[in-house]
Amino acid sequence: MPAEVVGVKDVLNGLSFIDEDLRLKISNAIDPLMRAVAEKAKGFVPSNTQVLSGWSKSLSSSIDRPFPKYDGSVVKAGIGYNPGKNVATKNGWQVSQYVYNVSRAGSIYETAGRLNPQGRAPFTFRHEGSGTYVRRSAKSQALDFYDSNNPFASQQFIGALEPVTKPKRVPGARGATGRKMQGRLIYKAWAQDNVKVYEAILKAIDKTAVEFTRKTEIKKVA
Repeated sequence: MPAEVVGVKDVLNGLSFIDEDLRLKISNAIDPLMRAVAEKAKGFVPSNTQVLSGWSKSLSSSIDRPFPKYDGSVVKAGIGYNPGKNVATKNGWQVSQYVYNVSRAGSIYETAGRLNPQGRAPFTFRHEGSGTYVRRSAKSQALDFYDSNNPFASQQFIGALEPVTKPKRVPGARGATGRKMQGRLIYKAWAQDNVKVYEAILKAIDKTAVEFTRKTEIKKVA
C-alpha cells in the first residue's frame, strides 16, 4: 500500500509564512541592538577641545570647498540608525539594518588614516641652505598633488587622532573585516557589539524554524 504524504499543502503555504515571519523576527531582534550601536558610537565622538584646535575653527568663506569645521554636536547629530529592509537571497538572508555617520567632519574622524596610518606625507627633510623637502622615493607622486604649506600636516593630523579600531571576524558570519570596516565611531561600536547582533539573528532563525516545523509537520501514513 503506497504511503500518503499528509501536510504538503501546509508546507507550501508555510513558505510564504516563513519569509515574512523570519523578516519580522530578525527585525525585532536586532532593532534595539543596532540602536544601541548608534548610541554607543555617539559616545565615542570627541568634544571640540579634544581634537586639534585648528580643526574646530571656521575657515575663510573665500576658500573653495574648505576642509569641514569640526563640531562634536554636528557629528553626533549625523550618527543614527536606519531599520532598512531584510530580504532573502540565493545565499541566505541579507540584513539591511544599518548605522550611519553622515556628517563630513564625522566621516573624516571615522576613517582618517585607514589607508595611510602615518598620514599622506612621504617626505624627508634635507638640509641644503634653508632646507627642503624631497621625495622618500623617486617614484612618489605625493609632491605633485600636495598644496599644503605644511608638508607634514596630514601626518600631524592623523597622529592627533586615536587609532582606528579593527574588527574581529565573527565565526560563521559573512561580510568584510578589512580596512573598510575600521573606524573610530560607528565601526568601533560595531566591533564591540557585532557578536551580540549575529547571535540575535541566529536565535531569530532558530525560533522561526521551530515554529515552521510545528505548523507544517509532515507525517507518513501507511
